[in-house]
Amino acid sequence: MAAGGIATKRTPRATEAAKPKSKPKPVARAAADEASDIDMASDSDDNSQHSEGSDDDNDEEMAEPMLAGENASSEGATKTPEHKKGHPGGKPTNAEIMALNETSLLFKSNLFKLQVDELLSETSVAANTKPTRGLDAALKQIRDVLTSLDDVKEMSTDSASNYVRKQSKASGRLAMIPFPDPSPAVGMPISFGFKAPKVVNIVGSYPLGMGVQRHGGFNVDVVVQMPAELFQERDYLNYRYFYKRAFYVAVLLIGLQQHSAISELFDVEFGSLRNDTRLPIVVLRPKSGVKHLGKLGCTVRILPSIAHDTLPLKRLSPERNYVRPSYISNAKEGSAEGDEANLPATPQYSAAILSDALLLTHMKYLFETTEMCPEFPRAASLLRIWIGQRAAAGRQLGGHRLAGSQRLNGFVLTMVLAWLLRCAHSGVSSGPKLSGTMSAYQLFKGAVEFLAVHDFEETPIQFGTVANLEAFGDNFGAVFVDPTDSLNLLSGVQEWELAELRMEARLTALDINHHVEDRFARVFLSAALTDVSAKYDHVFRLEVDLSKFLSAKHGAELKPARRLAELEFGHPVAAVQNRIASFLSSALEKHTRLIAVHPCADARFEDGVKAMRRHVFFIGVVADAKEAHRLVDLGPNPDLQPEEASRFRAYWGERAELRRFRDGAIRLATVWGAGEVSMEKRASILPRMVAYLLRRHFSIRTAPEVMQADDLFVVDNARPNNAKAFGLVTDPLAGSLFCLSTRIAAFAQTIDIDADSAEQISFEAAVNAFDEFQREIKQLEAQMPLRVLSLHAVAPGLRYASLVPPKPLSMEQGGDDSFIEPLHVIVEFMTSNKWPDDITALHKIKTAFLLRLGEAYTALHPDSRVELVNRFHGRGAADGLLTGASSLTLGAHENMDYEGDNCIDIRHVASGLTFRLSVLCDREGELLAKKAGDMRLAGLVAHAEAIEMAHRRWTRNHIWRPKHHRQILDLCQRHHPAASLTIRLLKRWLSRHMLLGQAVGVPEELAELVALHVFTDVSGGLSEPATGYAGFVRCLGLLAEWRWGEDLFAVDFSADTREASDEDGGVVAKTLAQGVWASSGMSAEAFEALQKAFAEAKEHGKLKGGLRVATEDDPEAAWWGAVAPVLTRRLRTLAKASLECVVSCLDSGSDAQLPQVFTTPLDDYDFIIRLRRDVVCRKYEQLPRSAVLPECGEAEVADEDVLDEPEIFKNLLPTMQQSQQRVLGKLPASRRHANPFQRPGMVGFDPVALYVRDLANVYRDSMLLFNDVYGGHIIAGLWNPTVVGKPVAFAANLLANVQVASEVKASSSRPMVSYNVEAVLEEMARLGEGIVESISVKRD
Repeated sequence: MAAGGIATKRTPRATEAAKPKSKPKPVARAAADEASDIDMASDSDDNSQHSEGSDDDNDEEMAEPMLAGENASSEGATKTPEHKKGHPGGKPTNAEIMALNETSLLFKSNLFKLQVDELLSETSVAANTKPTRGLDAALKQIRDVLTSLDDVKEMSTDSASNYVRKQSKASGRLAMIPFPDPSPAVGMPISFGFKAPKVVNIVGSYPLGMGVQRHGGFNVDVVVQMPAELFQERDYLNYRYFYKRAFYVAVLLIGLQQHSAISELFDVEFGSLRNDTRLPIVVLRPKSGVKHLGKLGCTVRILPSIAHDTLPLKRLSPERNYVRPSYISNAKEGSAEGDEANLPATPQYSAAILSDALLLTHMKYLFETTEMCPEFPRAASLLRIWIGQRAAAGRQLGGHRLAGSQRLNGFVLTMVLAWLLRCAHSGVSSGPKLSGTMSAYQLFKGAVEFLAVHDFEETPIQFGTVANLEAFGDNFGAVFVDPTDSLNLLSGVQEWELAELRMEARLTALDINHHVEDRFARVFLSAALTDVSAKYDHVFRLEVDLSKFLSAKHGAELKPARRLAELEFGHPVAAVQNRIASFLSSALEKHTRLIAVHPCADARFEDGVKAMRRHVFFIGVVADAKEAHRLVDLGPNPDLQPEEASRFRAYWGERAELRRFRDGAIRLATVWGAGEVSMEKRASILPRMVAYLLRRHFSIRTAPEVMQADDLFVVDNARPNNAKAFGLVTDPLAGSLFCLSTRIAAFAQTIDIDADSAEQISFEAAVNAFDEFQREIKQLEAQMPLRVLSLHAVAPGLRYASLVPPKPLSMEQGGDDSFIEPLHVIVEFMTSNKWPDDITALHKIKTAFLLRLGEAYTALHPDSRVELVNRFHGRGAADGLLTGASSLTLGAHENMDYEGDNCIDIRHVASGLTFRLSVLCDREGELLAKKAGDMRLAGLVAHAEAIEMAHRRWTRNHIWRPKHHRQILDLCQRHHPAASLTIRLLKRWLSRHMLLGQAVGVPEELAELVALHVFTDVSGGLSEPATGYAGFVRCLGLLAEWRWGEDLFAVDFSADTREASDEDGGVVAKTLAQGVWASSGMSAEAFEALQKAFAEAKEHGKLKGGLRVATEDDPEAAWWGAVAPVLTRRLRTLAKASLECVVSCLDSGSDAQLPQVFTTPLDDYDFIIRLRRDVVCRKYEQLPRSAVLPECGEAEVADEDVLDEPEIFKNLLPTMQQSQQRVLGKLPASRRHANPFQRPGMVGFDPVALYVRDLANVYRDSMLLFNDVYGGHIIAGLWNPTVVGKPVAFAANLLANVQVASEVKASSSRPMVSYNVEAVLEEMARLGEGIVESISVKRD
């Protein structure tokens, strides 16, 4: 028989298999003829994930036999569909015409179809191909070795163990019989023997032509049928079948290890099928360096099976018991059990036996489906690639390798596709009918859309019509009955795994039906789908002690029913995984959309269960944004819902309180805060709930950052009796829980406004104060020459986007602070044709309007303070951050008209905030545009460019910024509070790395657009984040991986990712009556304009790899400019390093490295300017000590010292006084600071910003300057190598401080000069006299 090959390289149309000279009898049929009485079905265990130490994913291979033993044809290669080619110069064939029609009807472009074809061509794996000749020969050797093994006479349990130990020791590798838990009872009447298999078949996706190579390689499954004479009729009881199977596997392993030819090619070891200890297998991995095998990345798995008539399979129904409680309680087998009908059912136990018996049956069914639909293998390959990109199996999270879903794999999805092709009934509304004439892409699309809407628990499906769905539904959660009507293909699949699959399918259905762009990379290539650190809103690291589950006395400690329930999962880790996932999902059903529990697969199967005593789980939570931040969790009414109330009390214990609400309802509730609670504390409510539940019911210890003192008191005061699952809380070896999302929120706080004082300050209060101020201004219409149309806020603090909420300062308390943040507002008056045509006169009129407005306001509000300022002179030193005023972006070359920047500061008494008002006059923009045109016509190019720059600046300040503000405000309110916290964390990260705003860096508005990209255009097929942690980590992923010079980066403000969401997904899932999926977003015309502008910029060489963000209103990305390529590269480097720190924290369960994410090294800079701390007005915007650990590494960093925080004892402040402060907008005296220059009331005065701006304007061609705009006391600089580098010939227009380069010989009559670095540093020190402490040169 011709052995199957591995990697079939496909052409873009289809794979052409080599035709045998004579038509063979398919091995599947030969095997099916040998196993006759069973209905044709399909159950290829090949898809089950391969063993615990395997490098491949868990669902790679499916079922189609190729190698048969004595009963198999020697030419059992699977037939794959062929496409005839048209004759050169002749008419196209029907197949070619259909392909052309398919491209025009199914794909938005030829590119998508070509990408799909190329993907299949590069990843497909099939038998009998040139790349797999070496594997084919090796498979023949394996078959010959297996069929020639010597028989072993029957023996007792002890004799069998000694035999295996002796034989394995002779081969140099000690092995034990891989008995499942519980091991055979002492004195159990069972005999173990071995006979060489007569039937050896290759099954799975490899011979069917639907295998794919993925990151872990691929599997080739070889089925070995154990002879029937080794078993007795009642061996299905009490693990007898599994014990004999384990001995058979041990003998197979020893035989392969002792064969020299096999040992030279492969490493042979034990593994487990679907991570089930009841189903051990033999795994053969090619040794590195072996010709034709080492580079393939294949894993050969030997799967024992039985013929259909070996055991009475019809008795293995899901509602019956096959493991007697007396047996697992170490009683003698056969003791009285009473009525068998009252014993707990063992559905997964029986399913494990059935899966062994139906391997070839399922193989035959899939082969027949392939013959019926030629594109079926290609569609199945696409499904395997799709699920492989989303499976966590084999993925690394730091030093841990995730086990992933062991049972929901490519085989199950292939069977779903086969069901849709052959058995989808019209009575199942969610099951679309697929046709055998459809293309592979159509089949894939139909299968994904079906998975996106179908609930296997609510609507079970079956291939036939005679299965007892009621019995399956009562004993399994989800039901998908195979063609034999005896096996549930979803046996062992946990509820959260199906929920996650459904969520992934929803997102994919939206992507493949997107009305604007082809999203091939998102569907098939996105790496973000398997990044556990960014995929979920909260990620918990749970480390538990499984000794309770692994101890020999464990069965005696538990009731037999509970012990039996644990054994049903086939592995103690799977039992714990299911217990935690089902418990948390039930308790937090309203607050979460998904709770995924990923175990690690670090231990090898040979190490046994002892290696898993300390096991790590990663719990990923996708939160419901509407419910997860509620302070009061409403429960049931005890009178109307007594059962639900009992469960609610069981979950929460003393946390459950009976309360009466304003609407008169009496309900149980849990309260997680009162009054005004900050965003950071609201974001920690869900982690507090998880920690509370795990501590109460599993005795899991938690870090103090997650659980508060009152939580610990309540949970430890009354814990249920069964809460000792992993030991006592006081035991240092008991379970521990770590959560990074609660810790990372502290970096969005400041010394002034930390988690406690943030309760007194909120963005909502600032927005409400602005609304009130707007009403007060409109009341002055009668006293103004023109009516006020509206006030346009542009301050980040009024759109939830500033680092912290605006800090109120009461006039009664002095109204002063170290830095008073002005909230910029633009006043728009009614249009009039009386505005002057002279720009200077117009500016004076605007100033007069502001003065009149201030006088009218003070007349109505005498306690307020109004002052006319200029944003670039005097006390109005800066408009927040000098956004965009950079030599690399917009502002450094602008001809600033200071008269036009006049504004007034109004101190709002009621709120304690300061609003800075300027006037919007459309006439000004028209005059600037007209004047620039006139200058160009007159040939005054320099003057025209200066005026054009002034017009652009006017447009940015008065048109672009208000529109940007409205867009950001809308999104932050829609995704509150996750979007706001994401923006704040990203700004803090950028500022800590000295890359936000100021002379050099990312403009503030640009940072907001990058942050909101993960909400409007969910990256890589992920759902929108519901927490600031998830949003921030995904932003780092964008900065680390996005190809700015190759791919368009756009923010779609019209995309509403939360509209029409249902209970399972927070995405737009509008399923029309025709079954068409649609998503909101910009029109095709708008997206085409964005692509066109990007292509033109790329063609003209304007991109250069710099960070660039486009929007529908700004297709050319001209509003905020582009970040320089050198800074973009640094952003990428820092983002990658930050992500590594985040993963390291999750891996170790410690936040010791978290401050490094927000710490920038100074070794890369040329010189460092240190400022006097006492003159840094914004120093109190630095990180609080609670966020930064004392030691941040050996390298010099920018946050050398953290300012001492004033110590406040909240219990010394009367409660009434605190409430009054919240109402009146007052702060404790310790949260207010005197102006360092003894000039109280200086609004927006930031000497550091002014100093950096002056240096940038003077030395913009010579250096780049960096500093932390949020109170950093260090300015770092880089010399421009083209200016400071090699000497140049002297010229009068050098415009730099130079010195004669005496060591360089002049090449002409002019002397050679070089940049005078020392003199320039002295000039910089002189410019900063009074604020500069020292200047140090880091490198020459």
